[in-house]
Amino acid sequence: MSQTANQPHQNGSSRPAPDAVLTPGALFHTGLVVENLESAMKTLSELAGYHWTTVMELQVTARTPDGTQPAVAQRFVLSVEEPRLELVEAIPGTVWVSDGTNGAHHVGYWADDERIEETSAALVDLGLDVEASNDFEADGKLMWVYHRGLGGIRVELLNTLMKPSMDAWIAGTDPTEVQRDAPIG
Repeated sequence: MSQTANQPHQNGSSRPAPDAVLTPGALFHTGLVVENLESAMKTLSELAGYHWTTVMELQVTARTPDGTQPAVAQRFVLSVEEPRLELVEAIPGTVWVSDGTNGAHHVGYWADDERIEETSAALVDLGLDVEASNDFEADGKLMWVYHRGLGGIRVELLNTLMKPSMDAWIAGTDPTEVQRDAPIG
């Protein structure tokens, strides 16, 4: 007996639909917005044994439906272990805020450079509107985009052009070098 795409397998899992926009294997991280980066890192290390990259500090500019926001200083880390967590320090007045009750801020998926715009459009077609994006710092290439949906959790698409820089950072490369070699900046 064959199973359709969304029917459970014998072990209780379900197979993604063949025409799914995202796949489980493309999941890179789950992002949490925290009030104090160092405190959250310490707590999650003690609670769950996580180890962290060095803190990345950079200026981030986001385009929203209301226009381009001024550049803001952003601080974040990634867990070295998988499933990977990203901790982003809260920045009032931006998309990087939490009211303390919403749990995960976003789930981040890799999207191929050649298909990121198409994938983003497919998410919009599924009802996940664009909340913010970065498509102007790398010669017009879409480098990341937040889609709002799933009960408040965002879906972030990250351009695979950023993967070598992210992998180097996770492996211990100094954030300054990572920023210098990144496709945006």
